[in-house]
Amino acid sequence: MHKYNTHVCIVSDQPIPNYIPVLDKDFRPKEVILLATEKMQQNGKAEALAKTMKECCGAKIHTIAIAGEYDMQEIEDKVLTQLLERGEDKEHIALNLTGGTKLMAIAAYTTFRDAGYPTFYFTATSNEVLLLDKNERITLQPAQIRLEDYLQLHGYPVSSANNIARSVPPGRQKIGETLAIAPERFADALTVLNGDISAAIETNPNTLDILLRKPTVKNLDALLNLFARENLLTRSGNHIRFSDKDARTYINGGWLEEYVFSEIKKIAGIQDIALNVEIQNAQKGITQKNELDIAFLHHNALYVLECKTKNYNNKSEGQAQNELYKLETLKKLGGLRTQTAFVSYRELKPHVRDRAKGADIKILENKALAGLRKTIENWITAKNR
Repeated sequence: MHKYNTHVCIVSDQPIPNYIPVLDKDFRPKEVILLATEKMQQNGKAEALAKTMKECCGAKIHTIAIAGEYDMQEIEDKVLTQLLERGEDKEHIALNLTGGTKLMAIAAYTTFRDAGYPTFYFTATSNEVLLLDKNERITLQPAQIRLEDYLQLHGYPVSSANNIARSVPPGRQKIGETLAIAPERFADALTVLNGDISAAIETNPNTLDILLRKPTVKNLDALLNLFARENLLTRSGNHIRFSDKDARTYINGGWLEEYVFSEIKKIAGIQDIALNVEIQNAQKGITQKNELDIAFLHHNALYVLECKTKNYNNKSEGQAQNELYKLETLKKLGGLRTQTAFVSYRELKPHVRDRAKGADIKILENKALAGLRKTIENWITAKNR
C-alpha cells in the first residue's frame, strides 16, 4: 500500500476524514501537520484532533496557525517554507484535501499541486483514499473507533468520572422483551409504579422503599412479579423494597434503555455502543454537560437515542418537546452525519411526531418496540445510502 511519512490536514468541524487515514496502521504517517484557523483553535477542535491522534495513533503532531483561511500566500509562506526546510522528498509528504472549507481546500490544493506535493481525498462512508495525483483508490482497514475517541475528536470528551456501560445483565433483557411486546398490557401499571417511585424519591432521594398508592391497578401484580423474579424488589402487602439503587433506576425506566441497547448490540456492523454516556464540552469557558441514554457508531457515524417510559399527557407534553429539543442540540456532537432517535414506550401525540419529523429525529414508539431491531436496521441502512 502506498503511504506517506507526513500528512498535512486542514482542521474542520468534521475530524473523521483527517483521523481515519492516520488511524489505519498500513496508511499511518509518522507525523501529522495540522493547519488550524483561529476558529478551530478557539472552539477546541484543533486541540481535540491533535490529542486523539497522539494518544490513539502515536503520531507526532505539529500545528500551524492559519490566520487567513483563504490566503494562498499565507499557506505557501507558512506551510511550504517549513516543509522545504525539512529536506524531505516531496513524494513522502501529502495533503489530505478532505477537511476545511471548500475555498480553503481549493487554496491548499492549488498551493500543494503547484509546488509538486501529492494530495489525497478520503471518503468516510467507504473508507477509501483517492490518490488524486495517481488516479488510484486505496481501501483502508482501520481499527474500529471507540465512542470515547469519537466524541473527543468532535470536542465532547466523556467525563472522567463516567464509567459508561457496554453490557447489561442477561436476565434483565427478558423483562425488557416482555414489556416491549405488550405495551398496552403494562403501560398503565408502569405509569402508576413510576409515579410512586418518583414521589418517594422527592421525599428521600436515597430511599429504597415505596408505598403503592393504587395497588389494584390492572396488571400491577404481574409487573411486580416480573421484577421480583430477577430479585430486583421484594413486596410485602402494599410496601415495596428495591434491592439497591440500581434496581430502583432500572424499574423506574432504565429497563427500556437496556432493552434498546441489547437489541441494537445484536445488529451487524455496530462498531461500538454504550449506555448512559456523560459528556462535557471541550471548548474553553464552557462547562456544559449532557448524558446520552444510548450512543452507538455505525460506518463511522454517531447515533444518539433518548429512551422514555413516561406517559406524555396534556400536562406533561411540554416535556416531550424538551426531549426533542435536546436531541436537536445533540445532532452537533458527531458532525454532519449524526443521527438521533426518540424511543417512547407510550404513544406520542401527532404534533410531537410532526415536530420530530421536521427536525429529522426518528420516532420509535409503543407497538413498534416489538420489532425494534429490524426497524433500527432499516433506519441505519436508509441513512447510509
